[in-house]
Amino acid sequence: MEPVSPDVVIRDGDASDADVVAEIAVEAWQPIYAHSRETLGAELFAHLHTDWEAEKARQVRQACEDDTRGSVLIATVGDVVVGFVSYYLHAAPLGVIGNNAVRPEYQGRGIATQLYEATLDRMRAAGMRYARVTTGGDPSHAPARRAYEKVGFGAELPSVTYHREL
Repeated sequence: MEPVSPDVVIRDGDASDADVVAEIAVEAWQPIYAHSRETLGAELFAHLHTDWEAEKARQVRQACEDDTRGSVLIATVGDVVVGFVSYYLHAAPLGVIGNNAVRPEYQGRGIATQLYEATLDRMRAAGMRYARVTTGGDPSHAPARRAYEKVGFGAELPSVTYHREL
């Protein structure tokens, strides 16, 4: 079991966090997209994920800047932003965890667990009865699956995406 970091502070995120959150997301998603590139091949990957870094950065910036669609929680250690989680409160009773990541050098310290627990607490306080998170089934997403299971997620619905050349 990973240790919980007592020096982590979880706070609400806002537009001023957008750039650092985008940086963390792009850094954290590198192995995921590397695995996709390897699996799909360079040509198909290039067509499906044109400038993925800019798109991922746009997604997380939007979560920080547009509080009408969702919210973001930020994890800090001292003055350093080390992780984030975006979440959305849909029609009751469902809350959804969106993009989230912890800086690679801070992983394995229980920070993701603290972020998810804080997010689930926010969802409960808002009247949500259920929470959903979606992640990949490939090896590069294994750490995310373990983290979600650690905070009680289960009842998974597997999905497979196929591609072929025409």
